[in-house]
Amino acid sequence: MEDPMKLDSTSISSPAESGTGAEMRAAPRVGLLIRPAKLITPDHQFFCVIRDLSETGLSVCVFHTLPKCDHYTIEFQNGDRVEAEVMWESGDRMGLRFSERADLERLILSPSRFAKRAIRIELDCPAIVAMPGRDVAVRICDISGQGAKIACEEHLMLDASVVLRATHLPSTRAKIRWRRDGAYGLVFEDTMQMSELAQTVAAMQGVPL
Repeated sequence: MEDPMKLDSTSISSPAESGTGAEMRAAPRVGLLIRPAKLITPDHQFFCVIRDLSETGLSVCVFHTLPKCDHYTIEFQNGDRVEAEVMWESGDRMGLRFSERADLERLILSPSRFAKRAIRIELDCPAIVAMPGRDVAVRICDISGQGAKIACEEHLMLDASVVLRATHLPSTRAKIRWRRDGAYGLVFEDTMQMSELAQTVAAMQGVPL
């Protein structure tokens, strides 16, 4: 296996041609930082895992082939977002440079009012909630490894046990934990592994794997 990617490689040109390379090498860097995040384009959202991080950029590990894209918005676990440009790609790794120098301490600590906030992928996907005696048409609004938010015109009972079904999504047992303005929160009985979930939501967005 190759060594983890280093942010040293995220400059387009050499230090002799530009100050960018030297600047990025000099930036304090946290290596082997394994933390989930989200890559956002105008049309899609994808799960990734941060491996290296500095105030000028980061490297991530992805779980499937991504559509061609030169720029991403990166969303961290606390909801913070930064704009970044793709500098290099190699297999399942990718290096990105921030459009502006970031607060490294904040990126590492990821302060949030939500405890251990799960990364959610926003969707608009038709699905079925199956329960004893009936199936109900719903739309999946977002999904994480722990649960999903759905929209539904029918009234569903809180704490009901259901099975969520959708194209590309394996039948998933869940409980309805909250209800608000036609939206419902489902908590999965079994947590989905990141690699499986990443590939599933990519397929649900019509991305060839």
